[in-house]
Amino acid sequence: MKTTFGIRWFALAVIVLFQVLIFFWLATTDNVNIWPIRNTLQYHLLRRWWNLVGEPIPGNPGTLQGTIQDGEGKPIAGAWVLLSRWDGATYRNRSDADGRYLISVPADMYRPVAGAPGYQDVGFGNTRIKPGKDTKAEVTLVLESLRSVVPGRDLALGEATSLSCTTPMTATALRRQVTFDSGGQPNQLTLFYTPVTATTTSQLPLLLTIYPGPANTWDCASIPLAAAGYAVLGTGPAYTFELENDLDELQRLVEFARAGAFPGTDGGKLALLGGSYSSLHVQRLLQRDQNFQAALLLGPPTDLFDMRYRLEQGTYIPPFGLDKALIALGLPSHEPLRYFRYSGAYHVRPDFPPLAILHSRSDEVVPYQQSELLVKNLALVGATYEAHFFDGASHYLLAEEGDKDSLEIYRITLDFLEKYLR
Repeated sequence: MKTTFGIRWFALAVIVLFQVLIFFWLATTDNVNIWPIRNTLQYHLLRRWWNLVGEPIPGNPGTLQGTIQDGEGKPIAGAWVLLSRWDGATYRNRSDADGRYLISVPADMYRPVAGAPGYQDVGFGNTRIKPGKDTKAEVTLVLESLRSVVPGRDLALGEATSLSCTTPMTATALRRQVTFDSGGQPNQLTLFYTPVTATTTSQLPLLLTIYPGPANTWDCASIPLAAAGYAVLGTGPAYTFELENDLDELQRLVEFARAGAFPGTDGGKLALLGGSYSSLHVQRLLQRDQNFQAALLLGPPTDLFDMRYRLEQGTYIPPFGLDKALIALGLPSHEPLRYFRYSGAYHVRPDFPPLAILHSRSDEVVPYQQSELLVKNLALVGATYEAHFFDGASHYLLAEEGDKDSLEIYRITLDFLEKYLR
């Protein structure tokens, strides 16, 4: 009897312990299938609580200051240090020539982050800023190691098909489907466009276009570029919170291109083009690899903190469920590294290839101020760029429309490519 009773209590204790471990795992795991759900649930619970007691009110300002240095103790100039509140409001500054930084910030608990070109982003951990007090944080940044990417294998091109478009302009090009082994998996849909006059001995500059959607839905964006004398690799990574895996696949495409695997192309003349969501991929590729001849960004998100802040302030209502995606990222105060890593405006470097930034002031998906910040920071580091803002165009600047703005955007794009890629 006692033995049976003891066994039952032991079994119950095991079950409770197992449930506690499961709860702890769910609360802390970085599993991409779990943390977006966890962050969304946390946000809605906090909003309900704040509706009862009021949102957190920041205190009087204090300062965060210190020095940014490398692993050898040498100061790092131009490093960004950033603190964020729960709603995405940020306080930031760059280190000076001696690596020193100083930021005035409302009193509260923060998780500051820091980063500099060529170094890994780092978080400070919980840091309390006290009103009227100086808080010191000395930060060491370690060199960013090159990500090891397994090369792609078994590249194959399908039969050429002639395709024509009439908008935004009349153009015809040849299209082939690209298949390869991408780290043991089939690659995402990738299409290779060339001029109808191209031959296997042509030396066409190559443009890797990364679209915010399946590549075949953007045929009439790729075809005019090919008809203008470029080879175009069109791909559209699926929407995901795991961008690094998609970047690995894009890196495999880049290596194929540089190795001359695409007939009739010059792998030494390679440019990038991305718009909207896929601009994140272009910006991250440039952080990994600066050996491109040029890059174009159309309507790019460059500061996820600011987008979250505008969402919380009610001045920005993104379509397509993007508000849910921002919420799923977590509170910027709790997950600042995730926001910081994909905020390209804080990762620009002077050795970037020439950039063209195009954005509509009527953009309903990505606020044009995102490009303004990117341009400001590019100028700050002395990078080569040109910026073009439009008053009437929509978010999808290379959409299949034959209006004046669309034609002007193509003209700017082709002029930029002619300048830097030929």
